[in-house]
Amino acid sequence: MDLGAEPFLIASVLTAVEAQRIVRRICPSCKTSYSPPPEIVSDFKNILGNLYPQDLKELVIYKGKGCKECNNSGYLGRIGIYETIMVTSSIAKMVLERSSAEAIEKQAVSEGMITMFQDGYLKILNGITTLEEILRVAKE
Repeated sequence: MDLGAEPFLIASVLTAVEAQRIVRRICPSCKTSYSPPPEIVSDFKNILGNLYPQDLKELVIYKGKGCKECNNSGYLGRIGIYETIMVTSSIAKMVLERSSAEAIEKQAVSEGMITMFQDGYLKILNGITTLEEILRVAKE
């Protein structure tokens, strides 16, 4: 992305960069649980890595059936999914060197950044939104 400024100016003033997408919340009035198939469980483990709860015996996720409260959509309200890159000295150096966005993201993840996709999957685990909603929004 070209911000029209020299990298040394950007690197010297940034402390963090945040991205967000808005997803629909599961309607609490018609929320139901289900156990996803093994390939979905495997996806959760791969995407979340060490964020996946190690003590979780069986993955249970949720969806809305649809009711009068949510106008039969299964969703009521919205919430953000986020990704925040903290501008550490190594990230600032990469900005100065005009490294690619992909390289900067890879470094940020190695320093502990939770990706937007991971944040979405954590919100699925917590029963806030659905897998379908995260796949619809986070992959855009």
